[in-house]
Amino acid sequence: MPTTVPDSSWYKAKSAGADAPCSCPYANVHKCYRYYASLDMLGKAKMITSISDEKKSELEAFWSETGLVPVIAEEDTGIGGSPGSWTSFSNFCPEVIFSYFGYYASYLAKYVDDIDKDAGQRRAEREGIKNNWRYSWGFLDACHFLDCSVYNQVNIFNSEKIKELDRLVHSNIVVLIGRMEQCLESKDPSGVLHAASNILETMAKDILNDAGLSDQTLGSFIGKYERESALPKEITKVVGSIYGLRNKMPLSGHGNTKKPNISMHDAIIIAAATKFIVEIEYRFSKALQRS
Repeated sequence: MPTTVPDSSWYKAKSAGADAPCSCPYANVHKCYRYYASLDMLGKAKMITSISDEKKSELEAFWSETGLVPVIAEEDTGIGGSPGSWTSFSNFCPEVIFSYFGYYASYLAKYVDDIDKDAGQRRAEREGIKNNWRYSWGFLDACHFLDCSVYNQVNIFNSEKIKELDRLVHSNIVVLIGRMEQCLESKDPSGVLHAASNILETMAKDILNDAGLSDQTLGSFIGKYERESALPKEITKVVGSIYGLRNKMPLSGHGNTKKPNISMHDAIIIAAATKFIVEIEYRFSKALQRS
């Protein structure tokens, strides 16, 4: 049986066959515990920059309330080996593994010894497959996000969060989020950007609660929003960036005939960021009202 090389071409083909996005929609530290744990583990191993202690405390508190944290070691994300000589990566997010090792996999392990390594590399030479992982790794479990062992749990978790969001935000935003999701499903990245911009504009008007802004565009009062929002400034800047991108992008809704320069990868990130911003903004707003 020929070796499967789970690189970006393999992943795109799997996505196309399943009519699915080309990256996991839940690859976010607030949407998937395995994604968070994978980044955290690489940070602990000093292979990437570690998550700050403050942010880690926040995320640990968040996930502890979800029931999604593994309770036995066999199901948890882990690394084997020793500092500077890590030999295995188990129960990892395939999106994270790809970012740092170039393969979509949930499990990677080095060769046990030089004899196994020589045998594996000879097999790779015989196969003649481009980018064959056997040159560097003894074992690999290829994994598309739809095949991830926690995907169904994560999908349910985030679907329930959307229902909760429906009760939290303005009803117009619920409708617009539905449109944005439809654009994602139909692979319409420019539609996602247009809907995201409308969501953020509606949110800003609702949060500021200023009747004088009802007929204004977000661009005309973005400074006021950035000053008065309870969100960190880094996040309010993202609001302005998404809205600004919409105004620069040649969208059909603007009567433009040029082709939009936005990919589905961009659209997935914009959609996820928009929903994240909306939820945090409204939660902050409700908390301030109660205090």
